[in-house]
Amino acid sequence: MSYDVLVVGAGPAGSITAYDCAKAGLRTLLLEKSKHPREKPCGGAVMYRGLHILRGKLPASLVERRINGLRFLFPNGDAVEFSSKKLIGITVFRELFDEFLAKRAADAGVELREMTKVKHAYTGSNGAAVHTDDGQEIKARFLVGADGVNSVVAKSLGLRPPRKNLQRVGLGMESDFYVGEEGVMKSTNGNPSILEIVPVDGRVAYGWVFPKGEHLCIGIAGAAAHMYPLRPAFDTFVRKTEKRLGVPLKLEKRRVHFLGADGISSRNVRDHVLLVGDAAGFVDPMMGEGIAYAMKSGVHAADVITRAAELGRYDEHYLEQYHRLCRKEFGANFAVAEWAGLRGTSFAETVLKMAASYHSASDIMVKIARGEMGYSAIPYEIVKSLPRELPKVIQHVVRSRVNNSS
Repeated sequence: MSYDVLVVGAGPAGSITAYDCAKAGLRTLLLEKSKHPREKPCGGAVMYRGLHILRGKLPASLVERRINGLRFLFPNGDAVEFSSKKLIGITVFRELFDEFLAKRAADAGVELREMTKVKHAYTGSNGAAVHTDDGQEIKARFLVGADGVNSVVAKSLGLRPPRKNLQRVGLGMESDFYVGEEGVMKSTNGNPSILEIVPVDGRVAYGWVFPKGEHLCIGIAGAAAHMYPLRPAFDTFVRKTEKRLGVPLKLEKRRVHFLGADGISSRNVRDHVLLVGDAAGFVDPMMGEGIAYAMKSGVHAADVITRAAELGRYDEHYLEQYHRLCRKEFGANFAVAEWAGLRGTSFAETVLKMAASYHSASDIMVKIARGEMGYSAIPYEIVKSLPRELPKVIQHVVRSRVNNSS
């Protein structure tokens, strides 16, 4: 059986790609190795830049909490908070969010086939094809690898090596802790609209506490080479968090996951084939956020596939437009995030504390979280705000010089 577009993996990237392709009139098949709703290791924070793609069509029942701010908590106990009246994101349970996106794609005309695992992918002069674990061969003019950081599509076609480079991928562990609505309110001091980020001292890593309706999602993640031994580090972080929040945290199940990375400098297309989301490595190197980037990469992939199908172009040279679109949108931000992340906790603490003293800081952080600007635009925004911030900047410089001379 042959299709215009074959998408492997029904996570956010795959479902968005499939949806847009079907809406453009392309015969699209979406394969998923499990059955929705299926467990997916993830903190479950979906930022506004991803929600915006859905144009307000997300059912209210899927929204655990509306998020309006970020709090950074440092090893010495100091905290810096940035908040706004604007929505910057939501928290969800990924299994339900992914199920909604897959059903949305099916309702748009996508053929959704679950419990179908791809064992191998290949390309030929007439298109691409996959072999599944039940012996099927499925062909398509375009193949989209949306099958995560362990992508079979990417490995089969030589777009990623058989073994991971632990210097270039992330590794994390997390769990959802049931504390009841009262426990959520107590642990957040009555404000469950704040995502808490906890940089880990001495590692290129961070922890998090994300409030949900009756749960707290707590986890740690970072550069894989810095995360061993993972389980003791996670358990220690949970114990410290339990003591700090003052609510009992009963562990039910740990979830381990790799995070994609290095997507901008990697090869993500070849003849008839594109990689999206985690399979492509589109994850914020500093914060580990991937959902919104996955969804946006799906939009770009579908746009390029639609134009390519109209022109009868299946070659890598034409499909490279997709990677250029992603590089243009994500590249500068990822580069700045990686540069800042590698400088560790002390650097983040210094910069964020300094930023918090300026009126424009919350506006900038909110714009970043909402996708209205990237990390690379921060200097421009600061310069633009200098007329009203200049007195504080001068005061800070004067105090620094006085302190250094005394």
